[in-house]
Amino acid sequence: MAEKQALSGRTVIVTGAASGMGRVMIRALAAAGANAAALDLDAAGLERLAGEPVFAGRLRRIAADVSKAEDCRNAVADVLATFGSLDVLVNCAGISMAHAAAHKQARIKFFDADAHGWQRIIMINCVGAFLMARCAAPAMIARGWGRIINVTTSFDTMIAAGLSAYGAAKAALEASCVAWSKDLEGTGVSVNILVPGGPTDTPGFFPPDLPRPPVLLDPEIMAVPIVWLASTQSDGISASRFVARDWDRNLPPEEAAARVRMPAAWPALAQEAAKARGHQM
Repeated sequence: MAEKQALSGRTVIVTGAASGMGRVMIRALAAAGANAAALDLDAAGLERLAGEPVFAGRLRRIAADVSKAEDCRNAVADVLATFGSLDVLVNCAGISMAHAAAHKQARIKFFDADAHGWQRIIMINCVGAFLMARCAAPAMIARGWGRIINVTTSFDTMIAAGLSAYGAAKAALEASCVAWSKDLEGTGVSVNILVPGGPTDTPGFFPPDLPRPPVLLDPEIMAVPIVWLASTQSDGISASRFVARDWDRNLPPEEAAARVRMPAAWPALAQEAAKARGHQM
């Protein structure tokens, strides 16, 4: 477990913070000493979050839509004005395929999907992360240190039937992590990915009147890895993905992180494809 003051003096923004994995992560970051800014469309959820003792007056609630550039600019400006700095951005805001389905199914074929809902999923799950990172990065670069941490998904989910918008958005965000990391090389700002490692018990992602997966991960598995990624312990690590499900809390954090770390965007797949093409020539 990370020390309670591992993030003392740091300021973090977590999007999608009112529930699920976002709520778990902002609690953990605040418990580690960070000034916390919770961003979500769910104003009532943010109000409930603010009542939790872990924040002890160090929570800034921001009701905003990450798909809107103005909301993102205003959110970052608010945090800088309130806390004087911004060190960590966690892009967790996301919506499910139910937003593109007339009857709120968990999955829907792309040719049956509502076009507006399909685009909305892309805007929240991918474009919103870009807009937040675009607004946050300059302040981090100016300080010479920062963390951008994106929540994507497993590879098989990205290409699964019925998840065309959700999978495409997360795949694009995965690729963006590597591109952003290259753009930020030498600035002291890193970009990494943290995924739960399987279907997770997240409100809104599994319609209540439909069958749920037989096994759901507890969002609490995100708590320890997010603090390590947000701290100086992860200095020098970028363009990597970490799987929270496999993080062994009985190991020293550096060893636990090394065991679940892999390159973001699966470059090994491209290498295997290149080999296959060579064999066919």
